[in-house]
Amino acid sequence: MMTENIPVAIETAGDREVIVTRTFNASRRLVFDAFTKPEVIRKWYTAGTMERCESDPKIGGAWRFVMTRRGKTVGQYGVYKEVSAPDRFVRTERWDDWDPGETLVTLDLAERGGQTIMTMSLVFPSKDVRDVVMKSGLTRESTGEFFERLDEVLRS
Repeated sequence: MMTENIPVAIETAGDREVIVTRTFNASRRLVFDAFTKPEVIRKWYTAGTMERCESDPKIGGAWRFVMTRRGKTVGQYGVYKEVSAPDRFVRTERWDDWDPGETLVTLDLAERGGQTIMTMSLVFPSKDVRDVVMKSGLTRESTGEFFERLDEVLRS
């Protein structure tokens, strides 16, 4: 995989929030579509197999992803609360196999000089849930690899 070695920043804010910041060498329209259009999401969102990918980016629209990796199936789902393409969306997130409560995800995109700066806020239902998620995969390394797959799709 060809990487652009663009760093990802992950910071906590308060007891329940994590803020992820990353720059992409693409327009915000392309980045927004990569997070909301099933035909693009399927190309990068998982290192495994995407069994189901649905996304209806409008207020009240649902989204659902089901992925299999290393023999384990994981499902995520939620509802869009706010959509202002290609600048922003707010949606809820829940997990099929784990129900700690609802996470609120806000994605903001700002375009400058042909690059897009993404700021993603994840507000977890509790500090304990935030800490579990951070220990189990919301790290600079794993999140960096996640977004490197997106870089590949944005280049094509």
